[in-house]
Amino acid sequence: MLRTLISRIASQPKTGVRPLHLSAPLRDQMSRAEVSGKRFWEKAGVKNLGDRVAVTLDGRILKTPAGNQLTLPKDQEHLALMIAGEWHGQKTLLKAHSLPMTSLVARAIDGFVGNEQGRKDTLDRLIKFLDTDSVCYQQDYPDSIVKAQHEHWDPILKWVKDEYGLDIRVSQGITYVQQTDEVKQKLRDIVNSMNDIDLSAFERATLTAKSFLIGLAVVKRHLSVEKAWKAAQLEVLDQIDRWGEVEDSHDVDREFVKSQLASARLANLGV
Repeated sequence: MLRTLISRIASQPKTGVRPLHLSAPLRDQMSRAEVSGKRFWEKAGVKNLGDRVAVTLDGRILKTPAGNQLTLPKDQEHLALMIAGEWHGQKTLLKAHSLPMTSLVARAIDGFVGNEQGRKDTLDRLIKFLDTDSVCYQQDYPDSIVKAQHEHWDPILKWVKDEYGLDIRVSQGITYVQQTDEVKQKLRDIVNSMNDIDLSAFERATLTAKSFLIGLAVVKRHLSVEKAWKAAQLEVLDQIDRWGEVEDSHDVDREFVKSQLASARLANLGV
């Protein structure tokens, strides 16, 4: 069902985005679409609401899982257009994996807007990624991995140092390394200063890359989607180079990861 598919691709925690609901007149149609997996609307669009814009299907405003209207400030109209484009691009059969911006914005609206506790809980959870961040656990063998680390991970560490004046501790091997309280607090403050959309994008990028530092570099637009994907999948790509790609596995995962990272990077495109 559409509900199941969307919950799978959202890759959010329990407080994350569930499948979208529509305003009351369309709920029966949405239920039929969830069962059939088929497109039921004719037109997806954007509607001006004074200082805000809304995403609409056949003129009716989309609603989030919590029942909030999917609206955005006027200066984030580009996000509304992207979301409308995602829904417009659906063909006869709905493809939930092609709605990444929809779920990202819905997560921000339901999870963070006017919800300081929700923001705090998310920060508490994401800051824990620092002590297990893959970028901080580097190997000295084989040579191909060492070379890839120098190419894709070391520039991220240098960027954090140059941009924020922070020295990130790095371990060679599997020895546990814990970042200092000062580093954690500074990075927490950086993330906490993000607006709700950017925080949702950071959460998406961090969970996708399984790396706080890669997630930050994506949202701060230091890394392109391609570079972020290579940094996040460094070990997997090394295995593919040595042993080959598994069809319908590595290639599917690659496109999914890239789409998630792309939605996170595009979230603040208009800033």
